[in-house]
Amino acid sequence: MELLEEARKKGLPLTIPQIVERSARLYPDRPALTARERDGDRTITYGQLLDEVQDIARGLIALGLKKGDRVAILGPNSPEWAKVYLATGLAGCINVPIDSLLSENEKQQLIAKADVKVAFVAKRYLEILEDLPKGFPAPKDVVCLDREPGPLSEGVKTLEDLKALAKGAGKSEFPEAEKDDVAAIIFTSGTTGVPKGVMLTHWNIVSDCIACSLAVDIGRENFLSVLPMHHTFECTAGFLLPLFCGCHITYARSLKSKYIMEDLRACKATVMLGVPLLFQKMKEGIERAIEKAPAHRKAMFKAMWKLVLAAERAGNPHLGKVLFRSLRKKAGLDTIRYFVSGGAALPPYVPLFFRRLGLDMIQGYGLTESSPVLTINPLNRPKNESVGPPMPGVEVKVAKPDKDGVGELAFRGPMIMKGYLNDPEATRQVIDDEGWLYTGDLGYVDSDGYVHICGRAKNLIVTSAGKNVYPEEIETLLNKSEIILESMVFGKQVESGGEEVCAVIVPDFDVIAQLKGQSALDEEGLHSLISKEVKKVNSMLASYKRIKSFYVINEELPKTSTKKIKRHLFNLNILEKKPAKR
Repeated sequence: MELLEEARKKGLPLTIPQIVERSARLYPDRPALTARERDGDRTITYGQLLDEVQDIARGLIALGLKKGDRVAILGPNSPEWAKVYLATGLAGCINVPIDSLLSENEKQQLIAKADVKVAFVAKRYLEILEDLPKGFPAPKDVVCLDREPGPLSEGVKTLEDLKALAKGAGKSEFPEAEKDDVAAIIFTSGTTGVPKGVMLTHWNIVSDCIACSLAVDIGRENFLSVLPMHHTFECTAGFLLPLFCGCHITYARSLKSKYIMEDLRACKATVMLGVPLLFQKMKEGIERAIEKAPAHRKAMFKAMWKLVLAAERAGNPHLGKVLFRSLRKKAGLDTIRYFVSGGAALPPYVPLFFRRLGLDMIQGYGLTESSPVLTINPLNRPKNESVGPPMPGVEVKVAKPDKDGVGELAFRGPMIMKGYLNDPEATRQVIDDEGWLYTGDLGYVDSDGYVHICGRAKNLIVTSAGKNVYPEEIETLLNKSEIILESMVFGKQVESGGEEVCAVIVPDFDVIAQLKGQSALDEEGLHSLISKEVKKVNSMLASYKRIKSFYVINEELPKTSTKKIKRHLFNLNILEKKPAKR
C-alpha cells in the first residue's frame, strides 16, 4: 500500500506539527526531551513540549512572520533547539538549520542565501550576526537560543521575550501546514563543492519517519542524541522519528567518548545514532581495554571469542549476547538494544565486531536529498557488506550497469526532495521527469534485493587499462591498520592515459608511540613504517587496484560535521607535497 494512502487510512501525521500534536495527545505525561546539566537532568513531557512549542510559535507570529518565511537555528543539541524547530513549523515557517562547525563567513553566507527573517543563535555564536559587513543582508530579529543567557547585546531577544510577546498577542491561530509545503532547507555538507540548499517538504520528512518505523522495531526507546541536529540523519532519525514513536530523547553533553559512555549509563539508553568514525573509536576503545586487562581476564575473553566464532560458523550468531553480558554491563552498554550508523559508509568489520559482543547494529543509507533514509539493513537478517533493502515506499534501480551489474543508484519515493533552493538546473541534473533521484553513488542490488555501495561516481578511478577502482574499498583496508588514523585514496593522471592509485595517509601517532616506545619518528622511519602497511594492503588487492604511491601527512583530513572527508578541498592542498613511492 502507498505510504500516503496508508498514513491517511491510519490517521497518521502528514506534517511535522501534526507529529508533536499527536504524540502530546497520546503520551501527555511521558518524558520527551532531557538535557543533562550540572544541576541535574532537566526533563519535559510531551504535554509540556506542545505547550512550549505553541508559545514560541505564537511569539514568531507576533514578530510578524508570515507563512513561508525562513528561520535559522544555530547552536548545539538541546531541548531549546528542538522546541524552536517544531515551533517554526507550527508557525508555518521554514527551518534553516546551520552547521556550527562552518566558518563565520560560511554561516553568514548561508543565512543570507536562505533570506532568513529570524535567527535563533546560541550565545557563543551571536558575534557572527553582530559583525556583519556593511550592507550585508541580516535577519530582522535575532533570538538567543540559550535558556539562561545572561546579559546580551542590545536588540537581541531571549526565548522568554518571545513567550512574553506571545502572551501579549493572545491565542492567535496557526497557519495550516500542507503536506507539500517546504518544512526545511538543509544545506549540503559540501564534500564535493559549494553547498546547495535542499528543500524538504513536510511529507518528505514525515514519510521517511513512517517508513523507518515500519522497517525497524521501535518500542518505548530511550535515545541518546549525539550527532548534530542540523544534520538530516540526526534530525529525522534521532529527533522527529523518536517523537513520532513517543520515545524519550536525552541530549549528550559532549562528543568525547568519556562523556558519551557516562551519558549512556545515566539515561539507560536503548538506541544511539552515530557515524562510522564514532563506532570505530568505540571498537578501538574496547579492544584497548581488553589488551590492558589482567592476563587471566584477557585469556578468558579470547576463549569466549573463539566460542562465539565457532557458534557463528555453526549457524548461531547470537552466542555473544550471553557470553559477553558482564562485559557489556561493565562498559555501560547493557541497556543498548541497537546502535544505528549512518552519514557515511560503515566498514563491514565494525558491525560484525559489535554483533559478536552481543550488540546489534543497524546500518542505513540515504542522502540529505532523500530526507535522508532510503535503505535499512534489518536486524534479523543483516548483511554486513550491504546497506540493506529499500524501506517501505522506496524504489531502487541501477542506471547504466556495467558487466558486473554496477551502475549509478537511483531511488524514487515520497521522501525525495522538492528540489534545490533557487537552482532548478541543479535539480534537473539529479531528479528526472519520472521522479528518480540519481545519487552519484555507484552500486548494485543483489538477488535478495539488498543494496551494495561501491563508491562515489566522482571518486571512481579509471586505470589506463580501463579498469574501475573504488577508493572506498582500499580506504577500508588501510584504515584497519592500528597505526593508520585515516586515509584518502584518489586517482593520479599518468602520461599513458588513465589514472594510477595514490593514497594520502594520516598516521596514528599515539599508537605508534605506544608500539615503538617513543613519541616521534624521523621522516624516513615513519615512511618505512607506513610503507609496510601499504604493502600489506597491496598484497590483498588485484594488481590494478594496488597503491602506486602515497603521501604521509601530520594533520587530520578536512571533514564535514559528520566526519566525511572533503576530498575537493584536500586535493588542492597535496599537489605540492612529494609522494612516497611504495
